[in-house]
Amino acid sequence: MPVISVPKGVLRLAALKMLSESSLSGTDLAKQISRATSGEWSPGPGSIYLMLGELRKKGLINELPKREGNVRRYIISGRGKEELSRLTKETESDVVRQLKLLAVYSSLAGRSALRAKISELAASVTGP
Repeated sequence: MPVISVPKGVLRLAALKMLSESSLSGTDLAKQISRATSGEWSPGPGSIYLMLGELRKKGLINELPKREGNVRRYIISGRGKEELSRLTKETESDVVRQLKLLAVYSSLAGRSALRAKISELAASVTGP
């Protein structure tokens, strides 16, 4: 199965979303992302730990006290919940923009039926 290329910022959204649901280590977070995307996206450890460090510095997540061994676990903070809310709202407009771009690609490729389906989907995301 080919792996997708994910735009910058999506890892931040995924981490905040998943850390809002439960505490996770970096390894757990990578596994959750891979599972949630049916293996289509599997961020590497370097990306995960760099992003976790940035989120921690910005006060968006908190490191929990270590219970066993050296495993670091994280949970979303109050500021992180506010950021997650902001990112979630931005995501809708980004999805609509991407769908409209796919409709243009479909039209240029001569796939008018596909363009119509994608346009309909874009309209359903934003509502009437």
